Amino acid sequence: MPSEWAARCRELEKVYRTATATVHALRGVTIEFPRSRMTAVAGPSGSGKSSLLRLLAGLDRPTSGILEVDGVQLHRATGRARRAFRRRRVGYVFQRPSDNFIPHLTVGQHLAMAARSAGEGAPSMKEVAEELGIGGRLDHLPSALSGGEQERAAVAQALVRGTDIIVADEPTADLDTASTETLLARLSALASEGLTIILATHDASVRRAADHVVELDHGSLVPASRRRTPAPAGRASARGTTAPLLVTATGLVRSFARGPETVHAVDHADLTLREGEVVALLGRSGSGKTTLLDLLGGWERPDAGAITWHGDVAVREPAWEDVSIVPQQLGLIEEFSLRRNVEYPLRLAGTPDADRRVDGLFEKLRLSHLGDRFPGEVSVGEQQRAALARALARRPRLLLADEPTGHQDRESARAVAQLLGEAASEGTCCLVATHEQHLSAFADRVVRMADGRVSEDGSRP
Repeated sequence: MPSEWAARCRELEKVYRTATATVHALRGVTIEFPRSRMTAVAGPSGSGKSSLLRLLAGLDRPTSGILEVDGVQLHRATGRARRAFRRRRVGYVFQRPSDNFIPHLTVGQHLAMAARSAGEGAPSMKEVAEELGIGGRLDHLPSALSGGEQERAAVAQALVRGTDIIVADEPTADLDTASTETLLARLSALASEGLTIILATHDASVRRAADHVVELDHGSLVPASRRRTPAPAGRASARGTTAPLLVTATGLVRSFARGPETVHAVDHADLTLREGEVVALLGRSGSGKTTLLDLLGGWERPDAGAITWHGDVAVREPAWEDVSIVPQQLGLIEEFSLRRNVEYPLRLAGTPDADRRVDGLFEKLRLSHLGDRFPGEVSVGEQQRAALARALARRPRLLLADEPTGHQDRESARAVAQLLGEAASEGTCCLVATHEQHLSAFADRVVRMADGRVSEDGSRP
């Protein structure tokens, strides 16, 4: 393999045979990845990005074709040879941040383990942690970090190993804009120093920062002449701000003990939510957005403050069907197909038009062809859309969605936003926690959160 190429594949095929289908994840893909450059592998969810990265990292073997990475012929490698390759040649970052960690080890312990196998000249763990903004989290368990902090810790773990190649699956999906810029600047600098970086992404900022971009669609390589830039996201239908009150939160406080430190996740937060509006809750990772949603959904109890639900004639407690939640962990039932996951709350309630309701949700979220697949057989972005469909199936009064477009390409994010707008037009209040500024273009109102405090000025984006 010429020295200017860190990896190359020829007519690469990957076929997965599952209990429900034969999935052609990659179809005759031929790509060369330049050494000492940052390459973005772009494409919509389900296009084959993750499958390609797993092959490049030696986690899977191709069904057919040629695959060489750092001089190793992975298409011929045994399981033992691929394990040695993963240990010495490549650092890999899984798409789900939590999959990169052993739950009972702290972030610092993870980095220390990675540093033990590092070669000469590898960056120090403290240096990398400080640069990625997790220097103050080394003594914390991964579960105590926000999704964005977990993402940065996972990247730090890969960098500390000191391998010549880093392969990362959507490493900016859970990061706010500032954290994304910091990470990309660091990776670009490392690429200029000789590191080869391959990132799966749907993030336009990653594409702009990359030295080399390839695009997949339905498992095939998209020629440069056929690549297109998605149209800017439109705006959902605007709804008024004089609708009846649904929920009022006053003086909410929620703190957590982290060793000797007390973290004020939510700090005297006030918030009002009205029927039939889309509210974007903007804030950086670690700002307290998820904890606020957990409080409103009843998953956490506040240390102080009150949450009041407003009924038709009087204040009342919400019924279970009043609130639907789309958490970052999604919570799909692995033994159920996507369609059965979405149907489940409707079947429990005895909804008469369940089939028609699910058909409509699947069509709007571009999932119609995946109804019989199990969650483990589809991409994270497709799982995320299925979780949203499940949450909206019963037309709740309040939808709490935590980063619902974090793993979506632009067209899928548009579909998600349009569905939120439709749900709001039917009376559902949609509170969407996000760090993606473009999603706020669909909102009726923007609420900002920083250091546990909420700023609700009622401004439109």
